[in-house]
Amino acid sequence: MIWLLMFLSLYAAELPDKTSLVTLALVGRHRGVLVWAGASTALIVQTVVALTAGRLLALVPKRPLVWVEVILFLGFAVWMWHEASDAEPDRGAPALRGRPLRVMAQVFALVFLAEFLDLTQMATVAYASHYAHHLWLLGAAASAALVLANGTVVLFGDTVLKRISGLWLQRGAAVLFGVVAIILGLGQVVTL
Repeated sequence: MIWLLMFLSLYAAELPDKTSLVTLALVGRHRGVLVWAGASTALIVQTVVALTAGRLLALVPKRPLVWVEVILFLGFAVWMWHEASDAEPDRGAPALRGRPLRVMAQVFALVFLAEFLDLTQMATVAYASHYAHHLWLLGAAASAALVLANGTVVLFGDTVLKRISGLWLQRGAAVLFGVVAIILGLGQVVTL
């Protein structure tokens, strides 16, 4: 159950994210498959960075760390809810020029920078610190959520944003982060 919630929270948080807005803007200028390949590679590399940071945090004593994680996920929920806006996506991303590998490399660089210290990356760090003994599974779930969310933007970005506002996507992610915080907190209360 928690793995599905992790996947859904990261997927929902990534859809209205600045990384997705960069991807949406670039798809209008370049072949979608090139944009998706570059963005997906950047998201997977950032997931590895987040897993490594979370693994290091896992070395901290568990009891205080879990309460920090609960507070972080509640903070993520409040942050997502508060930052939710119905603004139109910014289509002003720079045009990329060159051959396919160059376009993919440029997309990689833009998305890598956009994702650095992003909410979904920080959430992955928090998940990795709590589930350090399942890093492969967590890495697969987080990477799949981010890559699929980015693929959704490439394929259906305009349609999704016309039918479901960014406001409600962000609020849905906020609710999912809140549910994760409650589950983690209840797990600590039960073990007291």
